[in-house]
Amino acid sequence: MLENIHSAEQLRGLASRKRKPDEYRSVRHALIQEEVEKGWEVVKKSKTTTRLRRPKSHDKHLEDRVWTLMYRMGFKHLSGQGGAYLGVERGEPPPPDSQIDVVAIDDEVAFAIECKSSQTQRRFSDFASDLAKHVSLRDTFTRAARSQFPAPAKRPSLFAIWTSGLVLSDNDRARADQASVAVFDQEELVYYEQLVGQIGIAARFQFLAEVLRGRPIPGLQLTVPAIRTRMGKFTAYSFSVVPEYLLKIAFVSHRARGKASDIDAYQRMLNKSRLRDIRKYISEGGIFPTIDPCISNGTMVSSHA
Repeated sequence: MLENIHSAEQLRGLASRKRKPDEYRSVRHALIQEEVEKGWEVVKKSKTTTRLRRPKSHDKHLEDRVWTLMYRMGFKHLSGQGGAYLGVERGEPPPPDSQIDVVAIDDEVAFAIECKSSQTQRRFSDFASDLAKHVSLRDTFTRAARSQFPAPAKRPSLFAIWTSGLVLSDNDRARADQASVAVFDQEELVYYEQLVGQIGIAARFQFLAEVLRGRPIPGLQLTVPAIRTRMGKFTAYSFSVVPEYLLKIAFVSHRARGKASDIDAYQRMLNKSRLRDIRKYISEGGIFPTIDPCISNGTMVSSHA
């Protein structure tokens, strides 16, 4: 069983709390001094209680930011407060090794994310053991997600480790790659936060395209009629597809990402004003006379939405 997973619609209150860099609590007046000594500060006093605030710890803040990113990307189901748990019998306390910091599930994928952070920059000395522990949950997680959250097509399970303040060696990254575990850092978190702020849930599909690069996704398979032609030495196919589907399968690389995979990219970070201008132009009958081709295995594909 996969416990503490809820519909995103039921988590609006939790999402509001997780988006804030501080945590809050209310205590009786008699406990104020004791809590202040623990790092809390007084925000507001009422008749019987006092509202307190303090900055979230670095590990909790990272976990909340990653969770908030998944929520803003529009995943249908997410873990609740404290993360999700695997293999828990109803009424039994969850074993510590079964906890997953962030779980995000939709019709295309089921995501399990472990968050690791350090307040000061240091080498990730425990990476091998943390990776092994995370990977050990894969089979159980996959079975539970498929059983409890059925999807129209076979849904891959994705495992990731998100870090902040921790430096991975080349060997660590090679281990993660061999175990099919994606690794993200603070810089990439900022990038995707900016992207989802600009284009909303559409950012989810670029995120998944990066994680699933080169892997088939059964839920995104679609057959459409196409016209085959030649463009120089390439075979080209021209076809029509609805924008909603094109959004899911398209991948736009951005200069701002700064990764090796983006060295040859020429796209700027999308912004809302530019999207509004493009929408207005198309709505008024404008067209784009040239289409950037997608070349894969010697085949050129040109799509018209």
